[in-house]
Amino acid sequence: MEYFIADTHFYDRKCIGYDARPFANVSEMNTALIENWNRAVKKEDTVYVVGDFSYGNGADIYSTAERLHGKKILIRGNHDNDVNLKYVFAEIHDYLEVSTAQGKAILCHYPMASFRDMQRGGTIHIYGHVHNTFEAKVARDVHERLARLGYRFEAYNVGCMQDYMAYTPRTIDELRELTLKTPLRFDRMREE
Repeated sequence: MEYFIADTHFYDRKCIGYDARPFANVSEMNTALIENWNRAVKKEDTVYVVGDFSYGNGADIYSTAERLHGKKILIRGNHDNDVNLKYVFAEIHDYLEVSTAQGKAILCHYPMASFRDMQRGGTIHIYGHVHNTFEAKVARDVHERLARLGYRFEAYNVGCMQDYMAYTPRTIDELRELTLKTPLRFDRMREE
């Protein structure tokens, strides 16, 4: 199975307040993230971390990553600067396209307004970075406007703090199911 998550920000106490995360402190947040991850992900699964894995130092990053199930692939975010990341991720990319059973996934830490094959359908843009900020609303608005122009794609903000993410890596099928009430699929919104 392939899972996706972004903006875990292990060891980042500022994110607890910034995102209104339901944790009293960093230790509680890290423990919950690790437990949720390992409850969902098996050792043979692949997890794409779409940026901003940790605010910790090398030893913190290493010890945390070692406790997480699955093959971990990082799509680098703006806070992924530690040189030790190369020791805990099987691969590190700034941008990545992967074929999945559900279609081609375009992985970038930042939301994009344009990417390959978005007009044909079957493309899934997976991003993070914008948390629950004004920029998240702008990204969604841009995607909705493109859909009204006839573009056909799916877009998911996989920031762990999203209600549908619940601090847990998710598969594409789970993202589709969990976002049905607020669809992020842009293949059926043509302007008349």
